[in-house]
Amino acid sequence: MKKLDLSRIIKRFTLGGVLLGIVILVLVYLFNLNSGVFQQSNRTIADMFYFFPGMWIVFLLPILSGSIGYFYAKVFVKNISKQNEYIDAESKKSEIVLDFVNNLRQGNLKNTDLQTAKKDKLTKSLLKLRDYLVQSKQEQEQGRIEEEQRTWVTNGLAQFAEILRRNNDNIEELSYNIISYLVNYMKINQGGFYLLTKNEKGEKVFELSSCIAFDRKKFADKTIQWEEGLIGRCGLEKETIYITDVPNNYINITSGLGESNPSAILLVPLKANDEIYGVIELASFRPFESFEIEFVERSAESIASTISTVQINIQTTKLLHETQIQAEKMAQQEEELRQNLEEMQATQEESDRREVEMKGILEAIDNSAISCEFETDGTLISVNQLFLQTFKYLPEEVEDQNLKIFFFHDDVEELSKILTDLRNGHNFKGRVKRRTKLGEEIFLLTTYTPVVDNAGEIVKILSLENDVTEQVYMEEQMKRSKDELGLMLEQARDEMKEQFKEIEAVKVRNEKTLEGALDAIVTINKEGILEFFNEAAEKLWGYERNDVLGQHVSMLFADDKAKNDAFINAYVTTGAQKVIGERKEVPIKTKFGEEVYVLFLLSDAQTGEDHSFTAFIQNVEVELF
Repeated sequence: MKKLDLSRIIKRFTLGGVLLGIVILVLVYLFNLNSGVFQQSNRTIADMFYFFPGMWIVFLLPILSGSIGYFYAKVFVKNISKQNEYIDAESKKSEIVLDFVNNLRQGNLKNTDLQTAKKDKLTKSLLKLRDYLVQSKQEQEQGRIEEEQRTWVTNGLAQFAEILRRNNDNIEELSYNIISYLVNYMKINQGGFYLLTKNEKGEKVFELSSCIAFDRKKFADKTIQWEEGLIGRCGLEKETIYITDVPNNYINITSGLGESNPSAILLVPLKANDEIYGVIELASFRPFESFEIEFVERSAESIASTISTVQINIQTTKLLHETQIQAEKMAQQEEELRQNLEEMQATQEESDRREVEMKGILEAIDNSAISCEFETDGTLISVNQLFLQTFKYLPEEVEDQNLKIFFFHDDVEELSKILTDLRNGHNFKGRVKRRTKLGEEIFLLTTYTPVVDNAGEIVKILSLENDVTEQVYMEEQMKRSKDELGLMLEQARDEMKEQFKEIEAVKVRNEKTLEGALDAIVTINKEGILEFFNEAAEKLWGYERNDVLGQHVSMLFADDKAKNDAFINAYVTTGAQKVIGERKEVPIKTKFGEEVYVLFLLSDAQTGEDHSFTAFIQNVEVELF
């Protein structure tokens, strides 16, 4: 209340007291005027005071009552003032508490305090409430940050799994997509993907297959020896390396503003089943958070598993391709060998036919052959025209000449032996080599027959000869051809045996490789009958291979999927055009009736007119960690 209001109260109480005294005075006075004592007197005021001495007090009553009213008014006003002060204090305190509560309600806890001198129970309770809310808010904020970090890691791993599933048939493309995703998702500056491989000497080396810096693809040819530098140490120890004290010139991060060393380096080994497949190196101007390191380590496990699978797929595809090439080469060589055998058979038949013809010709020319007569010592007696034409002599040139002139010097001794046999009465029939006038070599099929007289004495020798030079050359050529063909045939047979052995070895090696593959591998013939079913396929479908081999491939799919899904329908239908070389996600039906989605890649191997189809199947439900 205002001071003006308090003074009014005092005035009102004082005036009220005075008026009360006056009223009492008037009433007493009037009462005394009507009394019998006063009526019998002269009715003066002095008589009234005389008969009623207490009137003196009554006359003073207004002053006394006014004073009493003033006194009580002062006491009342003082109490009201104290009450007002108390109310004001409580009002200010209520406003402070209200502001405190409003700040608490609005979450403004940092600079919130009760500016009061007295710390009562309410104040202490509110302060405890504030401290509890501050602690609760801090815990909630920490929980929110941790939840955001877990969400960040979970979302990153989910997106990472899609990248690994989408690019799992090309190591270089896969490594670039991996390092590009890590750099962009973690908002860092630079990253490198080192793949463990072997050099030309067979030594282990880390090859930089992909590098990313400032959103640009770096094409770098960098190889690090095993156990060399931090990369080699990381691969050797199979543990994550995180350093914040980066040596100068260890690595430069280049931008349009210049070059600078990174603040932190993170190296994580790509490890699966305690086997190293490579190392990821990340560089940043800021330190890496613990959840980011955890994200890279968990991603590295999935990367290593994917690289292992990709390498196995590549090796399997390579082996399958080599098998197909060997099969095609074998089929080609078999066809060539068949053609060569047919040609050799035709040549042999032609040779036999010519030999028969030659025999007929020789028998036919017996009566029209080259003929001559000579003495037992070889001196010519007479020759026919065909003889002269064959040896290219004139008649006078051969007159009285010895047969020696028609023989080469090396063959003269053979002539002497023939003449000796003729003188002994023996006939001679055979093929001899002769010499023409020009020194040419000819071959004659010769029959020497001694002619005797009545006394049994040999008078001369009759010679019938046929020119078989062409036949001899042909026979020699045919012999060489036969020898060559026989050698070729033997070599071809040996090569075929070796190729059959190689193909059988490759087949066994490929079957063992395919048997140990992590992915399910199924092979069918062109009629859709199952011919190969590896251990991974047994685990995926739940069947034993003895239960499925020889059965139709449709048993591995649900009936409705085999009818409605174009890819599966083409795969299980005999004679249908298969979808080759295209990765498809399709459902399969296990032994227990469950439907499982897998990635399906089909390849075709052709040998002659025969086909076989091999499917590489990978379970879509990949366990990332």
